[in-house]
Amino acid sequence: MLTRPALQVEELQNMVVKSGNNPLFFPTLKLHPIDIRSEKNHYDVIIFISANAVEYGLKILKKISYQQVLAVGSATAKKLSENNIIINDFPKNKASSEALLELDSVTQLNGKTILIFRGRGGRETLKQGLIKQGNQVEYVEVYERVCCDISHLHCQSLDKFLLSREGVISITSIDNMKSLIKIVNQINHVDKLKNYLLVVLSERIKIYVNSIEFDKVLVTPNTSNNGIISVLMNLNTLDKPVKCS
Repeated sequence: MLTRPALQVEELQNMVVKSGNNPLFFPTLKLHPIDIRSEKNHYDVIIFISANAVEYGLKILKKISYQQVLAVGSATAKKLSENNIIINDFPKNKASSEALLELDSVTQLNGKTILIFRGRGGRETLKQGLIKQGNQVEYVEVYERVCCDISHLHCQSLDKFLLSREGVISITSIDNMKSLIKIVNQINHVDKLKNYLLVVLSERIKIYVNSIEFDKVLVTPNTSNNGIISVLMNLNTLDKPVKCS
């Protein structure tokens, strides 16, 4: 079951098919752009938190000057490259605020003006870490995540999913999980999903889903589509049940 927004699921959907699995589309979130502008015309450093931040922040980026561009991970860096934006650095192995803060290029930042492109809400880890280093940090929140309205597609996909005992649900964020629960509770009791494996993109998401009593959880080796597919491929070749926590 693929739970990403409709405009972002096609690549993963195709990869799931090629891996020999059957994708069911169950969008939980839709993204709305926010009409906003930056406070300044120049920043020393620009940071993009996600590929969505790139998608919805390009108009603002074109109106300001800057010296460096950083990305939180490979997927975000790829989106920047596709739009001909030079990336100075990004974490190669793991996409997270913590990994970004550990980069040598970031630990050396001091006395800089920094603008972070992100969606509305989210963690403060990156901003707080950069401020501790003596930088001036601002956000520009360029989109918001909204829970999808229930559609016939949701009912159809859920019915098909529950027919099998071997289904897998991909979860890409905590908001994604919260919206999944909200939608499923209006169609069918969400406890039925606790019998299925969740494939999540980070330890932070795993901790959250464990806290709401979803115990069958695997974390992908990285936050890309390839990370999700690698987990599915490993499941396909296992001779015995996966040990989850």
